[in-house]
Amino acid sequence: MKKTSIGVLAVFATAYFIMQSCGPQENKVETVPSFFAGWTLPQDADTTCTVSPSSLKSWFAGGNITENGVVAPANSLMAPHNDNCDFYRWSMQMFLWITSPADQAYGSVLESPDFYTVSTLNASTKTRTLIKHEPGVLLRAQANVQKNDTFNTEEGQATDDVLMDRYGNMVYYISFVNDVYANYLDAVAAKQMSGAKFPTTKAELDTIVDYAKTQGKNVLNTNTLAMELKTSWVDATSLTNTEQFVTIRAMVPKYRKVNDSIMVIDGEKEDTLALIGMHIVGSIDGHPELVWATFEHRYNSPNMNYEYFNLQKQLVKQPADTNNGAWILNSNVSATPNVHHMTMSSDTIFTVMQYGFTPSNTTRTKPFGSGVDVQPNKEDATPAASNTEIISINNSVSNQLIGNDVRKNYVFVGATWTFGGAAPDGTSFNPSNVTEGAAIGASQLANSTMETYAQNGITFNKFGSCFSCHSGNTPSVRPGDLSHIYTALLNGKSQ
Repeated sequence: MKKTSIGVLAVFATAYFIMQSCGPQENKVETVPSFFAGWTLPQDADTTCTVSPSSLKSWFAGGNITENGVVAPANSLMAPHNDNCDFYRWSMQMFLWITSPADQAYGSVLESPDFYTVSTLNASTKTRTLIKHEPGVLLRAQANVQKNDTFNTEEGQATDDVLMDRYGNMVYYISFVNDVYANYLDAVAAKQMSGAKFPTTKAELDTIVDYAKTQGKNVLNTNTLAMELKTSWVDATSLTNTEQFVTIRAMVPKYRKVNDSIMVIDGEKEDTLALIGMHIVGSIDGHPELVWATFEHRYNSPNMNYEYFNLQKQLVKQPADTNNGAWILNSNVSATPNVHHMTMSSDTIFTVMQYGFTPSNTTRTKPFGSGVDVQPNKEDATPAASNTEIISINNSVSNQLIGNDVRKNYVFVGATWTFGGAAPDGTSFNPSNVTEGAAIGASQLANSTMETYAQNGITFNKFGSCFSCHSGNTPSVRPGDLSHIYTALLNGKSQ
């Protein structure tokens, strides 16, 4: 969880900003005002998607809800998928599991052997490797595209832009895959499986498990099926309320300012990082296109306007946030939002026009993954109905968590998939586009920490879903078309 992390992770991402020409700068620490609640969910939202008390208890070890307690993973092999709420429940349970405490040697499930860290891309060989999590071991990327460095970096944005928090620190990213995914790669590389799609059936899972046994390995938490995670982090030393964040110890790169428009890597340091965003992507029964869910911390960034239905079935128009407060990624809510200030090429950061190395002001344009103007999926007739479902399950789970459970501070933004697990065509559902390959659920989903500059405003965009990037030139469920890391990982297994 938030306090213990003996195995230290290496962050392969946009790095900590230190101007060496001026000497290292001390981190600015800003106290979060007591009145600032961050992203506050409407408590009067209609209860259209909930987790019953008995169900939530069953997720927890021992059958009782405990503060920061251990949660079991969702059973993806038998996951129901009859309606939107089924997918949202799967997403919620997986997040609670991933952020659960592991044994003392690892801190959290995320840091445990259930997951591997994904290395950065080796530009010359087009390969990535998986780094096993071990207690007491400092993890570093294996790939190296720099002549004089032990690691290379990735900014983690959907675009080539770089994100900086309000305190002048870069945002970091780490990608992971679970043990099932790792062993699936092994089976495909050994030609024991075709690799035509991610596993979704017991027969496919059995093949993975059986092959792993021939290699002397036992697959952990097999019923999770294949999972990819992408996470975003900020320097926790700039925060005074770190108890409200999941935290880890990590090795992070430092940057040196070469001139007013260029920064380059100059060493590394050990640091404490606070989790601000997480993509959870996984295969479930009948859905080889993967379910794409995302979460954000409530202090991240302000929301644009949205609508929902209250308990009286009345439409409520929620205005855009106007409180500057202490948003991590926004210091001026009235400024033009989501204007990129920096870009990255290889391991060099460049400024954009007149902005210099300064934070931009991030705003969440579609707070729950729907445009304000278009029906988002077949089940919900309006964006308000879709928003209500997601607000409802957030309230249902958060209000049942005990005490100061750190996971109360994270908001489920939404999840998306295709109808019947069809191969995604890169488009989003709308009343004139009801093809099976269109994204449904929260079909305009984005995370303000990872798709900051690709949220496409508040209105519908035909190519505004995760699948606009995570799909092939022709619709397919081939892992290499869905995942940006799969092919390079497979190449790494083959060399």
